[in-house]
Amino acid sequence: MPLIESFSGIRGIYDDGMDEAVALKYAYSYLSLLKKKYKSVKIVIGTDTRPSKDILKNAVIEALDCDIIDIGIASTPMVEFAVRHFKANGGIVITASHNEPYWNGFKFLDNNGAVLGPKDMDKVISQYNKIKKLSDKGFFTKIYKHNSDDIKIKKVHKRYDEANKSYSDYALSFLSKKDIDKIKNSKLKIIIDPNGGTGTITKKILEKLNVKVMGINMEHGIFNRAVEPNESSLIYLSNMVRDRNYDIAAGFDCDADRVEIVTEKGIVSGNQVLALIADEILKNSKNKAIVVNDATSLSVKEIAEKHNAKYVETQVGEVNVVDNMYRLKAPIGGEGSSSGVIIPPSRCRDGILTLLFLLKIIADKGKSIEELAKELPEFYNVKRKIELNPKKIQNIRKKLQNHYNKQGYKIKADESGSLKIFLEDSFVWFRASKTESNILRIITDAPDKKQAEKLAEETLNLIKAK
Repeated sequence: MPLIESFSGIRGIYDDGMDEAVALKYAYSYLSLLKKKYKSVKIVIGTDTRPSKDILKNAVIEALDCDIIDIGIASTPMVEFAVRHFKANGGIVITASHNEPYWNGFKFLDNNGAVLGPKDMDKVISQYNKIKKLSDKGFFTKIYKHNSDDIKIKKVHKRYDEANKSYSDYALSFLSKKDIDKIKNSKLKIIIDPNGGTGTITKKILEKLNVKVMGINMEHGIFNRAVEPNESSLIYLSNMVRDRNYDIAAGFDCDADRVEIVTEKGIVSGNQVLALIADEILKNSKNKAIVVNDATSLSVKEIAEKHNAKYVETQVGEVNVVDNMYRLKAPIGGEGSSSGVIIPPSRCRDGILTLLFLLKIIADKGKSIEELAKELPEFYNVKRKIELNPKKIQNIRKKLQNHYNKQGYKIKADESGSLKIFLEDSFVWFRASKTESNILRIITDAPDKKQAEKLAEETLNLIKAK
């Protein structure tokens, strides 16, 4: 199966397109970029918990002729923080995020911890494609002329404990002493489900706040549900919250940049979580601005309007949100469509930080998350996905544009391939997935649940129609 190569990173099925040779050559291509920028290079490496993690990490290390800070199993937010903490020039996260365990891949980071921008990522991909057909022997004789074993002995510095402690301290630093005291006195009870991924560190962080934590699926590399946290994969947590009398549950993906919140009544949508946190942060910020991707619910836009905040939409992609956040000095950004909240100085979605902010709000207001969600502007976000031959995507895109143009609706089409149709008080959004092959994603958003579902079904029928 071919690799999925995009500005979000590189992904593939291990032993079916993704292997040690890919890791070796992509790591070299990334190092080549950094060597053009810096006289000496230091790179942080962390992995999620997939079976192929060590094989790929060893191949990456073999290719890197530089100082390496190995932080072991680590969430994507932890690796991104570690780049700044260790004053590194970049970082490599070996992960396929929310894809299933037989996938793996790489996120390449800039010196500020953010994923590489499109121009730099394009250079890395181009360099890889120039050398990908070289055999391992040819690669080392033509490209590298060194003893790789010597490099591994002399250049790899293991910093597992320091990385874990510094990230935990960093996450807790977002809470004031008053916040911490309120959480400690709130007697909150939370179930966490990292599903064998990197979110296991959450338990220790919450226990520092005197939160009663029940951890399930806590053994690294043992995956007992689908990796992507969503309503279908986490529905069982609702029963656990109710039967064991807990307040909420939190389910993470493998690299813990995503979190879904579950109550006894079901999932609290990522858009609602983003809206709640945006409401809290914008209320207390001098610079009132928020940046979101263009698939984010209109509920977040209404929260921005409530605070007279500048509201900026970008193309889907974390790097697009982060770049615009820092350009505007926005105190919050996010991708409601993928349960992602970004709070500076972080430069990525962070599931653990998102959970901490929710606990702060719950403890401060003395209300359940369900009560808080009811106070938000009422919008319903419906997600669908359909398998399509990639060769048909452009034709489908044109068909959709023609259909909605005839109805007189405003349409926004961007270079990333997404298409957004603005209806009176709702929208329909489409995009071919950059992280899953042959998948077209559809999102509808409307003030009424039946309306949102009807829009989604009409759109699916339109796509399927010959």
